[in-house]
Amino acid sequence: MNELLRKLGAILARLSPREQRLLAILGTIVAAVVAYSLVIQPLTAGRRRIEAEIASLRRDLAEMKILAGQIRVAQSGATARKPGAEKDAKNFSLFSFMDKATAAAVSAESVASMNPSRRELEDGTLESTVEIKLSQVSLAEIVALLKRIENAERPIDVRRLDMKKRYDDRDRFDLVLLAATLSKT
Repeated sequence: MNELLRKLGAILARLSPREQRLLAILGTIVAAVVAYSLVIQPLTAGRRRIEAEIASLRRDLAEMKILAGQIRVAQSGATARKPGAEKDAKNFSLFSFMDKATAAAVSAESVASMNPSRRELEDGTLESTVEIKLSQVSLAEIVALLKRIENAERPIDVRRLDMKKRYDDRDRFDLVLLAATLSKT
């Protein structure tokens, strides 16, 4: 290492003062570019990325607050919709409602299956779900079913709606719909 430094010193000593200044300026420029590339630019890029992520998270939080407010309104409105809502809540059967709504909106041959399920959540709320599989239904039939669900006496959440066009009839669809309600036990 000392040998290399001695050789480098000898080469620099042979250069004229003008060449030595130019070499010093070039060395300074190279050092500045390397410092900018390896230190300053990654720091500023990381800061911009973090600022963009914070802005995105703030937008998400604002949207979540709005949705939480809508959920609170919907939950409070579920029992206060009409007089006697508590009595109706006990008598409401999601499976029965979905069966009637499906029968009114879709032909019986299109119903492939209807699977009800119930489970108690951690907070003591009872969740009822019905998964409906329909085949060869038109878009008008799907819309009619969704309107019946939307206009139900009780709020019904459509948790999943998968539609697939049929390859043999492009105007018809296969559909999987998962509807759910919550009620106090």
